[in-house]
Amino acid sequence: MYKLIVGKPGSSYTFAIAERIGLPQHLINRARKLVEEDHFKLDRLLNRTEQDLQQLEQEKKQLHKLLRENDRLKKEMEVVMDKERHRQQVELLKQQNRITEDRLLYLKDMERKLKQIVLDWKKSENKQEVIKNLQNLLFKQKETIVVNKLAKKVDQKYKELNQQIVIGSLVKLKKNYQVGEVKEIRGKKAIVQIGLLPMHVDLLDLIAVEKVAEPESK
Repeated sequence: MYKLIVGKPGSSYTFAIAERIGLPQHLINRARKLVEEDHFKLDRLLNRTEQDLQQLEQEKKQLHKLLRENDRLKKEMEVVMDKERHRQQVELLKQQNRITEDRLLYLKDMERKLKQIVLDWKKSENKQEVIKNLQNLLFKQKETIVVNKLAKKVDQKYKELNQQIVIGSLVKLKKNYQVGEVKEIRGKKAIVQIGLLPMHVDLLDLIAVEKVAEPESK
């Protein structure tokens, strides 16, 4: 029995050897087609991985730049702003820094996982398992991007408030950034009206917010 193993040293000479030992040509042609398709899929996956790594590196540099800029702005505000305005702006910068640092940690983790997948591909004989891991990682990355976009959109429209949540409060859900109105409070839970559907939510999972006034059009 003649067995073709893709990815092993010397596999590029397999077809020449097969022809010399008299293996039927139609079997050789079929095997060659399967190998070409497999290499094409591999090239696409490796190219995608390389592009993701480059994008992560660019975003890391940009985030480091934003952190430095935030530090610079914080120092300037300590000099020129009054006490109350200064306090509010410093809190805003702290929040921005926390978000930026969390994003930076996420990017470093993604970079580490992608590099590990590249190493696994080179070492593992079970290529399908490596492909499955890469697809799962990229799918989760897309989900995270969607959540980040939603969070940014909500943060542009609503401002967080440091106050107690009561009936009638406008609140934001910490987990999915949906915004609704508190209709009832029952112990440690609240009934929040989001769109047409009321939801039972723990008070600890809610943040009081208010809508940001839109700038008047000139």
